[in-house]
Amino acid sequence: MKRVEKRIFIILILFLLAIMTSGSQAQRMNFDNCWKSQQYITLLDTMLRVMTKPIEDTYKQHDFIQTFGCAYEEDDIEQNSIRAVSRAIIQSIRNRKLSLRDDLDTILSTRPPRPDNLAREYSIYVNIPGESEPKAARYEIKILDLETVPTVESEKAVWTRIVTRYAYKEDFNIAPIAETTASEFVMVMEESQLILKALEKKKFSRIKKMLLVDNMSLVYPKSIDELQFGDSMNLFDEIDSEKIYKGIFLGKGIFTCETPTDDIVICKFGEERLFRMRIDTNSFRRTKTNYADLNYQAPESILECIFLKFSHEKPKSLPELGVIK
Repeated sequence: MKRVEKRIFIILILFLLAIMTSGSQAQRMNFDNCWKSQQYITLLDTMLRVMTKPIEDTYKQHDFIQTFGCAYEEDDIEQNSIRAVSRAIIQSIRNRKLSLRDDLDTILSTRPPRPDNLAREYSIYVNIPGESEPKAARYEIKILDLETVPTVESEKAVWTRIVTRYAYKEDFNIAPIAETTASEFVMVMEESQLILKALEKKKFSRIKKMLLVDNMSLVYPKSIDELQFGDSMNLFDEIDSEKIYKGIFLGKGIFTCETPTDDIVICKFGEERLFRMRIDTNSFRRTKTNYADLNYQAPESILECIFLKFSHEKPKSLPELGVIK
């Protein structure tokens, strides 16, 4: 190889090594805190900011109430918009202690709200509670804000602000007094973010306390498919089934659990075998129902980050009988 060609070859090799090194450094920096990003803030921070916006006097004077919704779960703006608006509407229904009479999902899917869609009004029917039987009432919905915002959770996250009221004054007069909760879903996001941050630090006892894992179960999921964020389970030692370890479901087939070595790990279903453990599928428990009630799902980007952050700590193969590597 000629001297000039050799020099070019060496420079190219050094350049490739520099790229690989900087990439791994960037990845390690990202793993330092899965909730931090140089480009985006969290959806929770966004919601806490936008929820300070007061309802306009013109709506307040005409018996409207204001609620908020957000979504990040889908890689599709329209689907996230539908989910965000649905959550805001459900919050207003909960605030007024009503029940839905119409199929809200069908209504929103038929005329989907989008940030670039001019359709901003809906009309649905609800049930006002009564002494003998509920009364049907027409319910008006106006979307005031519907924005796409890139966040740590998703580049296609959506938030919305809506106002709602009864179409007729007589329904307003007989209905229960409305509460002023802006968004219970945002409260759940705030709580779950603390849980996932504790998971990054492997504070398993703190997570158990926040999820009330040692409390009496309120629901018993029958299968893995029914598990929701925060549900707990037991795992047992393959060699000594009397030894029981706690696990907590996070979502997307990922859970965290104690191990025979007293370490805390983040696994996908099936990887518990690497630690000589099995999941007791009859032990699924739900001690907090708010995550399931509000259909909370931990952000896939955060779960992936936490999973990869600790993946190097797991054994590369199944342990020998009676031995954990």
